[in-house]
Amino acid sequence: MTPSRRGAINVGARARGCLPIAACAAALLAGLAISQVSAAPAPATTPGPAARRPGPAGSLVLVDAAPALPIVHVVLALRSGSGWDPHKKEGLATLAATAARRGAAGQSRSKLDARLDALGAALEVTVDPDSTRFEGDVLARHLDEYLAILADIVLRPDFEPGEVNRTRRDLLAQIDDDGTDDVTVGQRHFGRNLYGDHPYGYPPGGTRASLPRVRREDLRAFFRTHVVGGNVILAAAGPVGADAFAAAVARRFAALPPGAAPGPNPLAVREPQGPRGWRIQLVDKPERQQAQIFFGQLAVKAADPDYVPLLVATTSFGGQGMTATMMDEIRSKRSLAYGAYMILSERLGRGALGGWVQCSTAKAIPTLKLALKLFVDLMEKGIDGNQLASAQTVLEGATAVEMDDPARRLDARLTAEVAGLPPAFVDGLPARVRATTLAQVNDALRRHLRAHDLAITIVSTAEALRPRLLESGIKSGAVDVVPYDVF
Repeated sequence: MTPSRRGAINVGARARGCLPIAACAAALLAGLAISQVSAAPAPATTPGPAARRPGPAGSLVLVDAAPALPIVHVVLALRSGSGWDPHKKEGLATLAATAARRGAAGQSRSKLDARLDALGAALEVTVDPDSTRFEGDVLARHLDEYLAILADIVLRPDFEPGEVNRTRRDLLAQIDDDGTDDVTVGQRHFGRNLYGDHPYGYPPGGTRASLPRVRREDLRAFFRTHVVGGNVILAAAGPVGADAFAAAVARRFAALPPGAAPGPNPLAVREPQGPRGWRIQLVDKPERQQAQIFFGQLAVKAADPDYVPLLVATTSFGGQGMTATMMDEIRSKRSLAYGAYMILSERLGRGALGGWVQCSTAKAIPTLKLALKLFVDLMEKGIDGNQLASAQTVLEGATAVEMDDPARRLDARLTAEVAGLPPAFVDGLPARVRATTLAQVNDALRRHLRAHDLAITIVSTAEALRPRLLESGIKSGAVDVVPYDVF
């Protein structure tokens, strides 16, 4: 979804692609962002680690200083997001955060927008399974007033009934709009196919069935539970010192209530089960000339010791580089698809390995078969030394590009923080990638790949594709046809 400065609804996921801090560019995949990364030279200077300070009521303050810039990128992040939504009330976190942005401290949406416009500033809402974020940019000289607006929104939301209902309608309209995009449709269905009723299996923006069940009192309860000191991170990147930012935050957020971060959603405590065998979910969308193929499996938490070795393997197999296995075999050698990628998500809970291939309907069957064969080969054979070296180069280059942008660097630090990774993870990632051995990569693949137990989702026209699936030898009972707009 394209963010807007006026009470933005931006509920795309914040997972990383082939690299936790790579630029996410291609398409969303089951709440995962497909990244397009390529090797690039390191920047002339390497930024130091972010400064950490205690914030009000037990919150955390993070500052990534970039003195040369006139703009400060500011983020207030909650260490909880749509993964905490109650079952059958999916979309609660998004509705609560967006409605708060649209009316707070007795000020209407238009008045809040006018205050931001007077500063030349932006403020958006982004929700993913692991975090809820209020973020934007402001000139350094207006930072204190920007924090005042942010404090009004987060500490004093009005949840005026009319605005709550308008926000709900906007979210429902966004779901309808998403139905026009085949990749987004596939993303929604694949997430549910892979995770089932686990909270990670639902889109952060909710569903047509769940959003009408969310009530105003649910929004208030969400803020009472989640907007507490131990659950809040206040972060900035730009021309501001750590002590000065911490002091400004202390003034503006003095009313932040104390409290520990809420425990995980009880629904998320249980491990997602994942698929057994190969079963194809055919998402029926009329008059499609192309097919969007999604396949994948459950993987590991970001804090798992095997995360970085799997990241290297995933980059080798499904990175944007033309030498990546999927791109080379599916697109370059055989011209079966326009693009072929796989990514490893960075999650507090159990993440996913997800592949995405876009091809014509006529080529969907051979493309699917080849993609699955390649993934089985990855499980059984691993990667070789040349593939390891190439993946390490791509990851290091993409890291250099990402770390040269203060806002993206701050985003990476926050994502790592909410995923339970150590403070030095982002800065130490290049060294960890370089130090990863071939044995570590292939051992991780043997431990975690389940290439014969995959969720497979195809967005296409069932009337055209289902007969071809059956002709290829797939049993009719192994294909589930679902309408594209049912979820």
